[in-house]
Amino acid sequence: MKADSRLDITSETNAGVIEYMDQLSQGQGIVHPDVEQRMKELSQRLVGTSLRKYKNSTIITNNQSSSIVAVAFGTAYSIKTGRMFKNAIDSGAKTSHQWSDRTSLNLTETFGPDWIVGAWEKDEEDWIQSNIA
Repeated sequence: MKADSRLDITSETNAGVIEYMDQLSQGQGIVHPDVEQRMKELSQRLVGTSLRKYKNSTIITNNQSSSIVAVAFGTAYSIKTGRMFKNAIDSGAKTSHQWSDRTSLNLTETFGPDWIVGAWEKDEEDWIQSNIA
């Protein structure tokens, strides 16, 4: 896994994700092993991406633009669907995640309009890849 050297933390495209990860306290965001494995699997199947670490989180970035296309923290992961957002929503994808402490993360408000909660769906790879092609 690569360090975050090619991640553009100042990019407007990455701003919501970076701001959210930056506000997590030091112990928060450590990725559950099952979620880490899912991110590795997605990264291996996606063309033109790299698996990286940012703080305690795992991210997948587009190699050309350095934009974040998937992020994992704790027991959840989120993916950027791009032009496939409607397909993802029509397939039952959710745009918010409720944590065990009853707080919630609204991805469209925090990360951007085309982010969804990952759910180990078979189409997620295609949805992410639509951001790369």
